[in-house]
Parts: sequence; structure tokens; C-alpha cells
Amino acid sequence: MNFPHRSGPAAQAVSVKRMEPTAQAQLGPLGLTGFIVVTTIATGIDAGIFPEKLAGSELPMVGFFIGGLAQLLAGLFQAQRGDTWHATVFGGFGLFWMAKGLMIQWVLPTVDPALRGDTMGLFTLPWVFVVFVLWLGSLRIHLALLTTFTFVLVVFVAMTCNGFTGEVIWNRVAGWAGLCAAAGALYLLAGQIMASTWGRAVLPMGRFVAPEMPES
Repeated sequence: MNFPHRSGPAAQAVSVKRMEPTAQAQLGPLGLTGFIVVTTIATGIDAGIFPEKLAGSELPMVGFFIGGLAQLLAGLFQAQRGDTWHATVFGGFGLFWMAKGLMIQWVLPTVDPALRGDTMGLFTLPWVFVVFVLWLGSLRIHLALLTTFTFVLVVFVAMTCNGFTGEVIWNRVAGWAGLCAAAGALYLLAGQIMASTWGRAVLPMGRFVAPEMPES
């Protein structure tokens, strides 16, 4: 039996109810899931909630596959849809976590302990500027995403400062800001999942902050 192609929240809700694989699924929630899981673990350790000794055993695998591969796949899907902002976010963060997982597993153990902080600081420094540009782009999306990405920007600034200075306070700032970012991403995930099953927007996201561009 041939089913007509459907996409969008309403079509996905019908597809879920009928168990028909006819609506085009979105991989944005998969990318958010990867972000939530790896950010909760990594920044929970930075915040001092989880033991720091778990970083070496948890982050390489979780970072590479869940935080890295899942977000990279979501980014490639968003690129196919023509969504430049989300493609850059998920694709970029996916590559970030794949690289960081490999660094924790194989690179940092071979680096002089006195240089490990500078190594991670240099690794995160360019991302501060990338995330800032993405934060500017989030002004045109909605308030929930802007709030979440504000915390993400704080995380990268704090991680960079911690790497170069070694001050524990920056680690704690990165940790708690990261947990706030994970909570914001969880809200975004709930909004997308509920919209796909209910067929309409359920959770308010807030209107975009930047003003409308005048028509030429």
C-alpha cells in the first residue's frame, strides 16, 4: 500500500497514532538528546555533583557516540532540510564532542600534566567565538533557545578560563551553567516531542527577541 508523503507536527501525530511510517521524522530531538546526556554528565562532574574520577571512564565513550555521533547525524539531517543554524549547532557540537572524547582517551594522558590545562584551554578558545556567533543567530528563533544558548556560551567561556588559569571557580561556573543549558535543552526536547505526538505546539517557546527585518 502506498501512503502519501506527509511531514510536519500534525502529520507526524497522525503517523504515530496509526503506526504508519509515512511522515518525515525529525532528527532535532535526537541531537538534543545527545546534547542533554553528555552535557549533564560532563558539567555535573565540573559542578562537583559527580566524582571527578568518573570523567576518564565516562566521557570518552559518551562524548564520542552520544554527544558526538548523535549530534553530528542530527546536524547532517538539518543541513539536508536547509536549516543552516541547527545544522551548524548540531554538526559543530557533534564534532566537538567526538574530538574531546578522543582527546580525553588518548591525547591528554600523553601530555605533560603542567600543559594539560593550556591544551584544553586552546581547544575550547575558538569555540567561544563560534558559539557567540550562533548565540547572535538564536536571537531570531525564540526565547527558550536563546536562554539555553546563553548558558552554553557561559560554559565555553568558563571552560576556556579554567583551562588557561586552572582556577576551580571557573570549573564550577562551567558546571552549573552547563546543567542549566541541559535543563533548557530538555525543555526544547519536550516541546518538539509533544508537538510531534499532539500535532500542535504544546509548550510555549517565547517569541524571538530580535525585531522583524523591514521588507525591501
